[in-house]
Amino acid sequence: MPRLVPLLLALASLASAADLKVNRLFSDHAVLQAGESAVYGKARPGAKVSVSFGKAKAEAVADANGVFRTALKGLKPTEQGAELVIASGDEKVVAQDVIVGEVWVGSGQSNMDWTVNATHALQDAVSRPADSGIRMFTVARVPSAEPVEDIKGAWVLADPKTVPGFSASAFYFGRELRANIRQPVGLIVSSIGGTRAEAWGPKGMYADVPEAKDFDAKEEAGIKARAANLAKLNARIPQEKDAKAAAKMKQDASRLGPVWSNGPHMNWNGMVHPWVGHSFRGVIWYQGESNAGAPEAYKWVLGSMIKSWHKAWGREFPFIIVQLPRFMARKPEAVEDANWPKIRESMEWIADNVPGAMMSVNIDLGEEKDIHPKDKLPVGERLAAVALQRVYKARAVGEAPRVIKAERDGDAWKLTYDRAVTIRGEGKGFGLLKADGQWAHAAARADGKVVTVSADGVKEPKEVRYAWANFPEVCVYSAGEDALPAGPWRSSK
Repeated sequence: MPRLVPLLLALASLASAADLKVNRLFSDHAVLQAGESAVYGKARPGAKVSVSFGKAKAEAVADANGVFRTALKGLKPTEQGAELVIASGDEKVVAQDVIVGEVWVGSGQSNMDWTVNATHALQDAVSRPADSGIRMFTVARVPSAEPVEDIKGAWVLADPKTVPGFSASAFYFGRELRANIRQPVGLIVSSIGGTRAEAWGPKGMYADVPEAKDFDAKEEAGIKARAANLAKLNARIPQEKDAKAAAKMKQDASRLGPVWSNGPHMNWNGMVHPWVGHSFRGVIWYQGESNAGAPEAYKWVLGSMIKSWHKAWGREFPFIIVQLPRFMARKPEAVEDANWPKIRESMEWIADNVPGAMMSVNIDLGEEKDIHPKDKLPVGERLAAVALQRVYKARAVGEAPRVIKAERDGDAWKLTYDRAVTIRGEGKGFGLLKADGQWAHAAARADGKVVTVSADGVKEPKEVRYAWANFPEVCVYSAGEDALPAGPWRSSK
């Protein structure tokens, strides 16, 4: 997967001065959340800690474990960099060029990880002037078997040389957000390719989920089995006389280590837990490809993960999901077994039922033979549109059109959307279920909010669906200037 250039990975763990240590998120060029920003770290147990940023000041006392936490209040957005000073006794940590704005987190798997230099909009991105009001902190990809205290990473300002190494979805989101709210935007990106949602939540995240009975025990058993296989393999390597075979075994052993990026809760432990309580506005999430094999379970897997983040922070915050775009066309007769429309449906369910969750629709994007679509610009812009509508109340419309009513009308189905829509092209993408149990391709026409779906020769169709395939044809868009695609939908779930 694309990665930041080595220069940008010149990382340190905790910024420190002897006993006084603060998270690397409070380092040079940091962006603090406007309004109130938590500041935390470690000092000598019982030591007083003072924090100052311009006129804003705060104090704390380190607890018996040396942990301190306080908050700077009344912070107003500013692009004028200043010093953030954290002091305890004669120890001091100073972060230079710190600004205040809106901080967002980007997380998930490879499509959140995917960088600007591998997108169609690269040339546009690097042709723009430097903008010190957009800054990104990429959390080093270090999973852990147990929760840790520190992370590695550095804040990087956006300019033509650095932007190619930024997460594309996060950067395009931040750029669109900044253009509309006219404030600095800080982006904390914590993602690893190929990872399942289970790796991004804490142990015990399924405690209240009946469907996940004994899930934690099974995860622990899986970890022990992996360790046992590794031990057996390591015992065989010295006995292997064939050099090539031994090298292959060593390679296999390296992949069987006790800590891996898809291990249960390991990304949470190493890449989220260290900054629990950090102040930010919300999260954008691009993941699901690795969970598509069990699409219905994704409701409680991701749903539980989101709730566990809220619980860890002690508050609900916006969590905007990228509904997966198109990928992997299949033969028509195999559509009933397609998992991607089902996991998209689960994402919509989460957005409707999990507090704080929202969703952007991307069903008209994607590439048939590449799970990593290069058209990330609209992905970021649509995430921003949802945030501008739902979080900032700065836009009347930002979410995709939704079906709010469906009823059969003779030999047709009438779908009522929440706002006026248009039908593009030949109106392909709809299907009707015939009396014999077979699906027929259907045509559609729009009249304001109502879309009428029918097919020649199909009488009294039992069900209707739209864009119900891994790589569907699409035709329904909002009639407004935003022209957002309507998401997949079916009458029977």
